[in-house]
Parts: sequence; C-alpha cells; structure tokens
Amino acid sequence: MIDANNLLIALAHLKCAVYELPFTSGCSYGTFSALETEELLETLTAIGNLHKANGKYFWMDEDYPASLISLRNASSQQITLVVESKNTKQSTIGQVDLESSYWMVHPGAIYLHSGDPYLVKDLDLKGFRAVLKPALGDYYTEAEKQTSYTELERYQEEPIPGGKKHLGKIQLTTRVTGFKKIKWHPYEVLGKESLDLPSTNLLSTGCWITLSQDTENQIRSMGLWSSSSNDYGTGWDTIRKTVLERDQHRCQMCKNNSPGEPLHVHHRQPFRSFSSIADANKFSNLISLCPRCHQRAEAIVRVNSGIRGLGHILHGLAPLLLMCDPGDLGLFADFQSPFGDNRPIVLIHEQIPAGIGFSKFLFDRLPELLNSSKDLIENCPCETGCPSCVGPGGELGSGGKQETQAILSILCS
Repeated sequence: MIDANNLLIALAHLKCAVYELPFTSGCSYGTFSALETEELLETLTAIGNLHKANGKYFWMDEDYPASLISLRNASSQQITLVVESKNTKQSTIGQVDLESSYWMVHPGAIYLHSGDPYLVKDLDLKGFRAVLKPALGDYYTEAEKQTSYTELERYQEEPIPGGKKHLGKIQLTTRVTGFKKIKWHPYEVLGKESLDLPSTNLLSTGCWITLSQDTENQIRSMGLWSSSSNDYGTGWDTIRKTVLERDQHRCQMCKNNSPGEPLHVHHRQPFRSFSSIADANKFSNLISLCPRCHQRAEAIVRVNSGIRGLGHILHGLAPLLLMCDPGDLGLFADFQSPFGDNRPIVLIHEQIPAGIGFSKFLFDRLPELLNSSKDLIENCPCETGCPSCVGPGGELGSGGKQETQAILSILCS
C-alpha cells in the first residue's frame, strides 16, 4: 500500500546509493526507468550533491547522506531543540521537522521531553533552532490552527451509493494563529494567546467522499432531531425579547415578517456545543428566524452533525486498514465546502509531502472502510455518540450518531 516512488523518499534513497557506488548514465534504479533515473540524478547534480564526469555520477558532498535522513518523516529541514540552563550552558535534547515546529515548539508552547515539561522561549526559523527552558507551571498548551484546502488535480472519480468518491492532489495551507493554556487538572482553559507565524503549504494526496443532493434531502427529511429540549437559563425570555427587538421582528434569513406566527430565536452555533449558558446566549450568537427558515437551519445542523460524525469514524478506522500511525492522516469534514463542489464532504488526506499511496489504497478499499464503520457504530452501546464511534455526543447540537448511521446506511446500500 506504500508508494516507494515518493520523490522525496526516492531522492533520499538515491543519495545513499550513489554514495556507495557511482551511477552510470542509462542505468535504472528501483522501479524507475532509465530516463526517470537520469532525471533524478540530474536533479541531485543541479543542487550540488553529485558531480557528473565521463558518463558517471559521483557523490561530492562532504556529508554522509544516511546520517542526514530522518526515519521519522520525509522532511529534510529539522529544528534543533536547545535547552538553556541556569549556568547559561545549552544542551540539545532533540529535533522536530520544520512543518511540525509551528504547532509543537512555537513561542510560549509547553514541549514534553521524556516526561519533563519545557517552555519554548523562542523559535528561530532562519537559524533552524528553538530555545527552551525547564517549565514549572501545571498546564500544557494546545495550538490553534486555520487550514484551507485546495484541489489541484483530480486523478479519479467514481460514483458510489449516495454520492461520489474522489482521489486527487491537494494543497493544504495552514497557519498557527495562537494557542490555549490548559490546566492539567481539571482541564480548565487558563487563557489564550495570539501568534504571528507564517503560513505553511503542504502538497499531498487525498481521498474524499461527497454526498449527492438526494442523500442530503433524505437526511433532511428523516427528522432525526432526537435531542431533549434545551434549558436556556432563567433569563431566556428577556434575552429572546431583546433579540427580536434588535432584529425588528423580522426573519434575518428570508427578511420577511411573519404575521400570525411567532418568530424563533436560533443559536448560530448550537447551544449544546457550549459549556456555559451565558456564552451560548450571547447576542452575537442569536438570530431571529421564521419557523420555516429555522427548520432549514436545524436541518443543516443535522446533516453537518452526521458529516462530522462520519469523518470522525472514518478517520479513526482508516489507520487500522492502512496499518499506519493516526498522525499520518488528516481529516476535513464540512457540510458545504468549495473544495467539495459545495457538497457535504469528508476528506481524508495524507500528512506526508507528495503522499505515499495511502489515499489510493483508501480509494480502492472505500467500501470495506464504510462497512467497517457501519458495523462499529451499530455495535457501539452509546446512545448519542462517544469518542469510540462518531465523537462525543452533543458537540454539534445533536448527538450525531443517528445522523451518521443514516448516512452510512445510504453509502453502504
């Protein structure tokens, strides 16, 4: 299932091979043809690793190539982690790849090494080093990222029950915008801080599912909103009246008045996704809607809840099918995204530059992954969702389990 012809990996292997024995023009390497091998050798020559003379390629770099190749990732750029002690001496405790450094060792981050916490004082991207010091706090940090997805090329596309499956080349643009400080016990958010770091781009491959309009209509029409009524707090009546007056007793979606039928006050972000009633009932999160528009808005939440639940379960099972680390795969699930032709989408992509064949394997074995997901969710004893199946219940305003089951029943039909 692994594509050994990933160019970053192939170039690294070729460096080691030429170091051991010079290559002659016209020879092939691995599954590469003689012409493809020649192109790779010329690339290494152009960047100064090799020297060509009398039809042969010789290693000319002073470094031993195998010592510079990481067995943990394909990136050639590493950030050295340096710890400062009280006596101003510095010691190196390890390295992280450049791409991971933005969220692992950004300024202010808590980095764990051998069970000991370290506070990151500075991240020098030009000098490829991060300066750390022993941390005394009882908290850890969690980076906040913004990621956009762009489809560069679609390799394959096939119809499946309820939608389509796709395989293609994608670009991820990610920017770490800040981080949260979280107390170890009882996991309380102590504060948030902003960061000004550059964006990073990852060119890789992905496999994604888009749902058809018919499937979306079926989920909408099932009326799966099975959650119990919410307790909006003792001051809800006053808040509701204030919102209606602010919106001039007019539906903010269709802009029509509704004589004879009362307007509803809708939470933009689902009420159940908040831990605080006060935060959920902020005026910026409330909007006046007529009953018809309110029904549409809640139907969107139901479909979105099912899409995210589907993404959670597929992303959880895919590493077992691929026999890879969960961190090798990324997930993007959305109700309506330009990436997925404005259709509900679940994308599983490789976190490895250029990809190593995981996406192609998932594309070919997607029915097996979907059926395994259906079996798992049907045999999970939880009622509305849990981390073992579709994710914690109530995160998106609905449990997510019934919606996800409905989507899987269509995709597996």
